[in-house]
Amino acid sequence: PQRPNYPKPLLKRKLTPMRDPAQKRTTSTRKVFQEASATEMPQTGKSSMRLQPSRSGTGSRKAATSGNEVSLNVEKVTREGACVATLQSGFPQSYIDLFYLTHGKFSDLEIRTESDITELKERLTNAEKLFQEGDFPESFRVYHELGGYFEKTRENYDSATYFYKRCDELAGKNQLYSEQTTALVGLGNCAYKTSNIESAINFYEKGIKIAEFHDLKHSLYTISKSLTEVYRLEAEKLEFNGRTDEALENYLKCLEAAKTSEDKIAQGNACYQIGLIFFKKEEYEAALEYLEEYLKHSRAVNYTEGITNALAKLANVHQAMGEIQTAIEELEQLNKEASDNDRQEAQAEATLNLGLLYQQQENHDLAVNYLRKHYELARKLQDRTLIDSASVSLGMAEAACAASKFSELISDDFEKLLEWKVKRTKF
Repeated sequence: PQRPNYPKPLLKRKLTPMRDPAQKRTTSTRKVFQEASATEMPQTGKSSMRLQPSRSGTGSRKAATSGNEVSLNVEKVTREGACVATLQSGFPQSYIDLFYLTHGKFSDLEIRTESDITELKERLTNAEKLFQEGDFPESFRVYHELGGYFEKTRENYDSATYFYKRCDELAGKNQLYSEQTTALVGLGNCAYKTSNIESAINFYEKGIKIAEFHDLKHSLYTISKSLTEVYRLEAEKLEFNGRTDEALENYLKCLEAAKTSEDKIAQGNACYQIGLIFFKKEEYEAALEYLEEYLKHSRAVNYTEGITNALAKLANVHQAMGEIQTAIEELEQLNKEASDNDRQEAQAEATLNLGLLYQQQENHDLAVNYLRKHYELARKLQDRTLIDSASVSLGMAEAACAASKFSELISDDFEKLLEWKVKRTKF
């Protein structure tokens, strides 16, 4: 029978950070994979598993003989029959694979239609035949396309992982290092999509080691993008569970992976999280280093929210270190940035902290001035809790300001005190 002409994989970029590699042909006589890409993957659409059956396909057909139509009944394709035929044809591995796929080894996978069974049988036997002939790159390609089909089209990650593992083993044994990184990306993607972040990290890290050892620069770059994401997710989980030191370790790995993939935004975000952890650990010098790096990255891409966040946290660190004047300077910058970019929440935070710091320094006029601005901003934000808190802070500052002036009046200007006693004029 004539073998179907399988379509070549198409490139398609998607939004999620986990992606399989782009596979391209580099020669006309031998098909070789590019290095692994975590952001581009071979698109195995539904059409690739819905091909027209071969001329010896199932069902019934009519053939013209001597001008007369003769009805030909072809034996129906069944799962059991296809498995037996595969084994009888001398393809034991394909028999095992087809049996698993059609008899429920993989959860929620239904391979029951005649066309699906026929196509799977042909693909599996083709891959095994290529393997038997020693054409390992081409055998890898067919198995990898099967993995891509089950991952992307069927979203059955158990069966996709089954074939990606086959690809990893095949490529590793035959020193196809670029292809092996491709298989490991597929395995990492499946683990990521099933929320098995630790396994995803293991697969990607194995791919990184191979890429580094064999100087596969493109693989190193693209797998690092995936590692940046999974390190971040793992760090967030550990931090949420109170495992701060382990979270810090993963954020630092995230930062290194982001540097390798030249992802400036991810670098900045990692620096911010690292700075916050060092601040919680009261390691203020280290916190300043990473928060200042975050501020630099945010300014480089004109990321206003990042700039205001960095300035606010830097002020907190300087205040904790007892460097009040430096903290005030950071807050003044924050107030200006927030005002220029109409970020009222950040401006409300800046004016509140400025008012409280000036109050600590007994600069009551400036304290009242900033706390009044804070109260006005709270009213604009229509946040009842914030309004109540701002009202209390302003009232206390005004009372302290009045008390301070009264104290000065008593000690420094007795005549003005007498005038006030008589006329109750304002200070």
